Amino acid sequence: MTSTTNHYTFGETPIAAQRLALLAAAYQAASEAFLARWGPCRPEHAIDLGCGPGHTTRLLHQTLRPHRTTGVDASPRFLEDAQRASKQDIGFVCHDVTQEPFPTAPADVFFCRFLLTHLHDPGTALRAWAAAARPGARLLVQETAWLRADHPIIARYYELVAALQAGYGQSLEIGVDLDGRVRSRGWKILSSRLAVVQQPAVVMARLHAMNMRTWGRDRLVQGSFDLDEVASIQAGLDRIASGEQPAHPVSNALRELVAVAE
Repeated sequence: MTSTTNHYTFGETPIAAQRLALLAAAYQAASEAFLARWGPCRPEHAIDLGCGPGHTTRLLHQTLRPHRTTGVDASPRFLEDAQRASKQDIGFVCHDVTQEPFPTAPADVFFCRFLLTHLHDPGTALRAWAAAARPGARLLVQETAWLRADHPIIARYYELVAALQAGYGQSLEIGVDLDGRVRSRGWKILSSRLAVVQQPAVVMARLHAMNMRTWGRDRLVQGSFDLDEVASIQAGLDRIASGEQPAHPVSNALRELVAVAE
């Protein structure tokens, strides 16, 4: 079992697990379509990188129908949840996805969604994945390139979370320059496009309010943020999430990148 030096901004609490379930439901259709279009049918081995409680692992398994599927994550707490909710033909390994060697068999396809945004050194992770790949294996990645919201409360939240992630050496909108990060890391890009997903404001506000509830003990929040503003933003998100305060949908541009192991 291994841990990671990467800081997961949204924590590993029960609230964080609930947030990941809501996130999985919100982005299931977009990810399923992406996997179905670019993933190999019935590969020998598929790996879900940064699998968390296993929502994306099960989606990967159901969509591509690999002979074997492995979820990899550094959180024992999330992996316990994943194992309980998953079938016996899906395995899980506790491992830092930025470190090689991978304690798994080589894979034919790798999938990650909203993972690279939480890593302070994505290049190291990409090289580790290439080392764990069979020749010609595919890497399928979905990461945020930008988030746009008309409502000032949601827009301000994006500014705060971007600043928080930057404080840990991470990038909220890593999809903007993802192509350049992937090249020369053992992968050749086959396709890279932006897919704009419209999400209801009530859903996004609920997700974001959950995120902010995990910030209570974060050292950067406590040391650098205006805590009165943090409380005000969280209260505003709660009002939007409840429907008390109307808001237009949020636009999320996803970088959908497909690469092959060199």
